[in-house]
Amino acid sequence: MFDRDYFMRMINQMSVAFGALMGLKQQGKHEEALLLIDEFMSKELRMRARLALGLSDADLIAMFGGGGRSDAEAIGAIGAFLQEEGDVLADMGREAESLQRLEKALRLIGYVLRTHGPVEGLELERRMERLVEGPARLYGSAQTLRAAWEWQEHAGRYADAENSLYELFDAGEAGTEEGLSFYERLKALDDEALERGGLSRDELREGVRQWNNLTKETAS
Repeated sequence: MFDRDYFMRMINQMSVAFGALMGLKQQGKHEEALLLIDEFMSKELRMRARLALGLSDADLIAMFGGGGRSDAEAIGAIGAFLQEEGDVLADMGREAESLQRLEKALRLIGYVLRTHGPVEGLELERRMERLVEGPARLYGSAQTLRAAWEWQEHAGRYADAENSLYELFDAGEAGTEEGLSFYERLKALDDEALERGGLSRDELREGVRQWNNLTKETAS
């Protein structure tokens, strides 16, 4: 859908747009900020926020799935603008609308980072870190929590991923085997990688023991 040259030109335009957005938000010009986002997404990304929200994640990704990396990066750009719009709506006190956009942003950005890696000019890793610490993960759906969990493991944030796994389990969205598979993947890592991710080898063993006990109690 997008060729590489077009996308690189668009990245430069997005940097200008993000700068303008920051200025409008600082001035409290929320409606102008929303208009800027809508116009940019419509013109440059060929995707209005309302349409992006109305599509399932799978359908939206499929729309951009035929052109390689640039199209995946465009999905990340849509996620970035949805995050910006969510932030503006939160500032306006429109929390439900904000949450809807922040959840979508988390899932789309997480998908791009897991499948294609960072995108120059979009700071997707920084954006994702903010999203997983904010209302999208804290108050969002199980689908969004799962996307956060998948990204946390991919990013090497193993202690955080373990916490998200238990939250998914409590919500009835993660089963025994899924948890065991998660711990098996961690067992295959060396001690240094685990430590970087916030877990020691002893903590990993204790996590496996607790998971086994928890799932046995639930099954009985």
